[in-house]
Amino acid sequence: MKKTTAALTAITFLLFSCSNRDNRVTVEESFNNGQPKSTIYRTIDSNNTYYRIEYDSLGRIRAVIPFNSDKENGTGVYFRLDNLGVAGLAPRKDGKREGVHYEFYPRQKIAFMGDSKDGEFNGVVSSFYENGKTSATGNYSNGEREGEWIEYYESGQLKCKGTYSNDLKQNDWTYWKSDGTIDTTIQIERRR
Repeated sequence: MKKTTAALTAITFLLFSCSNRDNRVTVEESFNNGQPKSTIYRTIDSNNTYYRIEYDSLGRIRAVIPFNSDKENGTGVYFRLDNLGVAGLAPRKDGKREGVHYEFYPRQKIAFMGDSKDGEFNGVVSSFYENGKTSATGNYSNGEREGEWIEYYESGQLKCKGTYSNDLKQNDWTYWKSDGTIDTTIQIERRR
């Protein structure tokens, strides 16, 4: 991912350095210190393709978001400012979440990964501990938890397992202690 970050920074620099001649780069907003908050880089095509590039007050790139016909289209890349690594990848189609969405820990390890369609999470989603082990995994349907869900302790030991229906926990949940024995003291909490 460090190579990806360096490559995106280099591409952005090249876009700006090569495109000022034909006024395809415009500053959208600026900070009080004169640094741009966001700029628009327009490509030359019939689809009105452009990239909105967002910055922090020191001029570091926070996000590169592709647009087409004034709607987000393509994968937006979001950067963390603490180490300039990639914080997330957010694919969009016609302005809605579409495709596999990723979030990353500071050292580019995956923190979250989820399928989306029609602007909502639809399909398998998984979250991960920083050590790479799965924290939780389950299914979404139209943005709500649906079907079997499993959670794990950071050690990888099973923590709980059960089903959701319409984003509500059902009465079939089983919980385990970190030593692997069933925990009978936890009561089911239903969301209202």
